[in-house]
Amino acid sequence: MAYQEKVINLGNVVEVHKYINGRLGKKEQKEKAARERATPEEQVKWQGKEATRKVWRLLRDPQNFRPGDLWLTLTYPAKSTPDSETVRRNIKEFLKRMRREYKKAGKECKYIFSVGRGKRGAIHLHMVLSKIDTELVARHWQNIVNKGSWVHVHAEHLDRSQNWHKLAAYIIKNGEETFLSDDPIIRKRFSSSRNLHTKKAKAHTVYAKTWRKDPPERKGYYIDKTLSYSGVNQYGYPVQYTVYVKLEEGKSCKS
Repeated sequence: MAYQEKVINLGNVVEVHKYINGRLGKKEQKEKAARERATPEEQVKWQGKEATRKVWRLLRDPQNFRPGDLWLTLTYPAKSTPDSETVRRNIKEFLKRMRREYKKAGKECKYIFSVGRGKRGAIHLHMVLSKIDTELVARHWQNIVNKGSWVHVHAEHLDRSQNWHKLAAYIIKNGEETFLSDDPIIRKRFSSSRNLHTKKAKAHTVYAKTWRKDPPERKGYYIDKTLSYSGVNQYGYPVQYTVYVKLEEGKSCKS
């Protein structure tokens, strides 16, 4: 049998994505895949998981973000329910002003964000932004959405653990509030600056006698079972996704 294997190595975390696709699959595998193909609802969930992995990959790349960068929640005035076009204009203006601030400071503006809309129409943004004075962030946002009057802007710093998968999932979940609605504010689950570094996967075809159910160990790493899984993809083909995390010095897989 033959399958594809993609490896993305960022040093402290290695992702190994092993799967059979339609091009490589044999007749019996294709027939089985057709039977096990995901429902439209399951496909949406699968696409959400893929988007979460993309955001997580961008977040943990040290060329993009580091501990100390900002995790922001930007809101609108209470009981305000701006339409989608207004929100898009506000975001565009905010990013334009922030780029100016970064340029003045001799820094590069990098960001990832999503826009959520609550059941009552309240809008909020979740954003990861390169480190800068949070007073500038609040002032520009408040000037844009509330004529300079106070509006809640919450800022935290990315922690040193760099275990930001939950953060990535939160960004995607927030974005799906509007992306999956009849009136999407942005026509994708998340938006990011064009200057983010993207680590390319190394892909190759593997020829083997059988599909190995358990992923192999990797020296100096442990398998994060909370993020790894085996099963079938949205097209019904076998898939195995394994996340290897680098062991701290002096620790073993059993510690």
